[in-house]
Formats: sequence, C-alpha cells, structure tokens
Amino acid sequence: MRMFVHRMDAYWFVEPTIGEGGVRVGKKFSAALIVIGILLVALAIVWWAVIAPSLVKLPSDVDTPMNFEGNLTLYIDPETGQPLPEGQEMALPMTVVRTFKSLADLYTSNTAVFEDTLVMTVMGDEGDPQVSRYALDRKTRKCVESDENWAYAPQIVLADRVGNYGPLFPGDLKVGDTVTAFFNDPAKAFDVTVVEEIADWNGLGVTALKIDATRASSDYYPAIAEAVLGAGQGLPMEITFEELSAQLAAQGLDLEALLTALATVASPQDLQALQALTQEAIKITYKQESGDVIYIEQKTGATIGATFDRTTTMSPDTSGLVGAFAIIGKYASDPTVGPAITAAIQAGTQLAGAEPTKVFNQNMSIVKEGDGSEATLVDSAKEKIPLLALVNLWIPVIVGVIGALILILGAAILARRRKAA
Repeated sequence: MRMFVHRMDAYWFVEPTIGEGGVRVGKKFSAALIVIGILLVALAIVWWAVIAPSLVKLPSDVDTPMNFEGNLTLYIDPETGQPLPEGQEMALPMTVVRTFKSLADLYTSNTAVFEDTLVMTVMGDEGDPQVSRYALDRKTRKCVESDENWAYAPQIVLADRVGNYGPLFPGDLKVGDTVTAFFNDPAKAFDVTVVEEIADWNGLGVTALKIDATRASSDYYPAIAEAVLGAGQGLPMEITFEELSAQLAAQGLDLEALLTALATVASPQDLQALQALTQEAIKITYKQESGDVIYIEQKTGATIGATFDRTTTMSPDTSGLVGAFAIIGKYASDPTVGPAITAAIQAGTQLAGAEPTKVFNQNMSIVKEGDGSEATLVDSAKEKIPLLALVNLWIPVIVGVIGALILILGAAILARRRKAA
C-alpha cells in the first residue's frame, strides 16, 4: 500500500515536468507548421506572379504550317500596266503555304527568333519564297530590338516593330482588349482589338477569340515597296513626265501642247524652270489597307484561323506639280493659253484629290481540313493547354491549399496547447 501511494506520489510529482516538456514540444511543432504553411502560401503567390511567367516561355521547337486558299484579284493589266475597266478585273485562284518555325540556334534565354516563309501559287505557277524573321521576347511575345527583325531580305531590318506584337499574340486576352501589332508591309504599327469570344469554335472544342485587325490605308514601308512590288512584281516605283502626260491626255488634257503654247508667251526663266520640272521623275506611292480577321485560342494565344483581305493601291505623288502650276498660273489671264492653263490646273487638282488606283487584292483563309488546317492548328493548341494549366494554375493552387491547411493545423495545435496550459 505504501509502495502504491509512493508510486502515486511519484507519478503526481513527475507528471508536471512531463507536461511542461510536452507544452514546449507542442509549441515548437505548431510554430514549425505555421512557418511551413506561411512559406508554402508565399511560394504559391510567388509561383503564380513570378515563376510561372518565367517558365511559360516561347519554346524553341515551333514548326507550324498553315495552308491558305483564296483569290488574287488584279486591277491592273499585267501586260500593259494600265487599269482594267471596272467589271473586268482578273480574279485568279491562289494557294499560300506558310511555315512559321523556330530558329533554335539563334535563341537566347530571353529572345526567340522565328522564320516566317510564304510560298504563293497562282494558277499553278509557284512563286519564289517570301521570307521574314521575327525576334520576340520569350515572355511577352513582343518584338525586341534585333537585326533578326527583318522582312523579305536581311537588309530590310524593321526597327519599328520593337515593342509591338507580330505574328504571335499573348494568351488570356479578353473581349475589348486592344494591342498594337506591326505587320510587314505597312510602315507603322496599328491597333488590333478582341471583338468576340466564341465557345466551341467551329465545333473543334476550344474557345476562340476573334481579333479585328482592320487597318486603314497606310503607306508601304519604302524598302519593302521597292523589294516586293518593284523588284518582285515589276510595278513601277516612279513614272516620267511623259507617262503622266499620257495619262492626262487620255482624260482630255494635252500637257505637251500646253507647254508648246506657253513657249510663245512665257519668260525664258519660267520656261527653263518648267523644263527642269518635266525632267524630274514622279514617284509612285503605294498603300495597303486590310480587313483581316484572326482567331486565336484563348489560353495559349495560338493562331487557329485567319482570313486576310488586303488591297494594295497606287497613286502618283503630285506634289511636284504644285511648282509647275505656280509657274504656269502666271499666264492664266493670257487670251491665247489662259483657257488651257485653267483646264490644266483643274485637272491637276482633280488628280491630286483622286482616289488611288487599285493594284491588286489578296483574299485568303486558312483551310478547314488537312495539313496546315484549322483542325491541325487547334490540335496543336490543345496539346499545350494542360501544361499551361498545370504551370499557371494547378501548381500554385495545390501548393497554396497545402500551405493553408498546414497553417491552419499549426494554428489549431497552438491554440489547443494554450488552452490546455
């Protein structure tokens, strides 16, 4: 009995010591859980805000074919170079094979370089490849400063692309978002806008964003006009005074006869100035306008469909005529040449304000089926969606939830220990 009491005394004597140690252990354990939970929650936030964007970079193994079908409509007779009568335009069937691929050996940790190749076939006649390159920021997908940002020839470096999107758009855009893009031919960037979200686009099981890439008439980049329209297609970059006179003569105004008549009344100085002006070439200005529509997969930003509708126009630069009209205008009151001068000035004014002459229109869309079709582009985008979801969503969510649970558990243990104490 004494032994039992002694043991009971000993038990009650020792128990508080064990309890204090248990409290200390419990506090350390709960504090460790709280710290781990906080770190995991912080890691989830950092992953979502910093790590995920750095991991989701443009890959170095892109090789995307796109096949287009459509029509090339000519408004200028290729034989004579003269405008075709209205209603007699030549609509020629065409196909375009586009290949957009990575140049992995030119990649850096921050910059991706892509080669964009177009091969156009018109009525069975395959043209020479048109090659361009893009240097893009691997995270933002915007063009960066680089000599690899060129179009049609390595010498035509397009520095104006920098800071704008090119052939690739970012993922997770929303209806109403507007970004600036710089396509090859026009000389400046322009706004493109997401105008519609389309669920189960074309029955292919993805959500597409429709992008309105309509562009008002803009001057061609000068070097591109010379390389593509001039050297490539044989279009004139300038015309002579005689060629302009022939065009005006077709409209009933004979400039040659007017100059001959002026020789009888104009001063030698004015005649000399007019003669010098007639020796100057008259530049041709080329412009392009578009009604492009592009469809991108919502999450990846990958192009899955497109219709390009682009019209090229030409017009003579009539600014040089201003000086000529200033000279001949001095003699507008002369009874002999005055009426012809008035008619010439009126014709020149009409020419300066006339609508540009259409040269050609390209209207084409990505094919629906087969290689390089909308269906294959969608399949390629679908392959990337799970990885993006894992990196951008599930990893930070899972880490954050685990961290929150551990944090709650640690706080609960600490609270219970405090209550027990």
